[in-house]
Amino acid sequence: MPHATPAPGFRSDMQRAARSKPGQQVSKQFRALQRQYEGARALYDSSSLSQAVDTMLQARNRPAATKAVSLGLGSLSEKSRDMPRRFKQLAIFTAIGDHLRQTAPQFQLYAQDPSFTKVDELFLQTLGIQVLRTPSPSDLGEAQHVIDRDTLVYSPFLTIAAYRLLLESCPVDLLIGDDFNSLLLKWEKHTTEHKELVQLAKQHVAPFQRRVVNGAGFWEEDDRAFPMALYQRKPNRDQKGSKALAAESRQNVEELSSKMSKARL
Repeated sequence: MPHATPAPGFRSDMQRAARSKPGQQVSKQFRALQRQYEGARALYDSSSLSQAVDTMLQARNRPAATKAVSLGLGSLSEKSRDMPRRFKQLAIFTAIGDHLRQTAPQFQLYAQDPSFTKVDELFLQTLGIQVLRTPSPSDLGEAQHVIDRDTLVYSPFLTIAAYRLLLESCPVDLLIGDDFNSLLLKWEKHTTEHKELVQLAKQHVAPFQRRVVNGAGFWEEDDRAFPMALYQRKPNRDQKGSKALAAESRQNVEELSSKMSKARL
């Protein structure tokens, strides 16, 4: 996959910001953010993880998607020990968008996190990502009105409560996020977190087919990233039944037509 370039207007945005004294600091932050992002994206594009994700997205039975929404990315401009992980998660997200635009040129990327700063929002916009807003982590905010069955939800670092809110409030068919099987191993069985996760899995994760996202050459121990998986909603049993009946009906019609043809001969 070719290395992503800044969205059109990125340089001009930086130049306009630099014309004012406050803008000089913003421009400096932008350059630092761009360097970190480009480094993470270059590393991802050359990794086997990138190839694995692309292969998953090429699956014929994958639900169609016209947009992707990132939830829980975290601030990119506020100092944090999680900064490398956040930029790497952003790199995966933009790479997914680049891949899906090959067959859907109008594919749109959205991102939402209550911790986004103004600098974060402006930087994400230069990457072609539309920013959604929410007042708190316990509120789905504008994302709730964007997510539908044509949306790929990207949420590699959400809390159990946030996942429950998402899966109870939105019609999610395609999700790339935490591997719930691995999460179950994180907590002891007697803990509240383990019990909540078991309940979440039974109520909301069971209808999905799980595929582990594996690949070397990208994550490092210091990133402290948790295992990820792609979750794809299984076909409805009634839909599968209808398809089977339709196929059987077509076969019966073909057999009947064949017999009638032979009878005429």
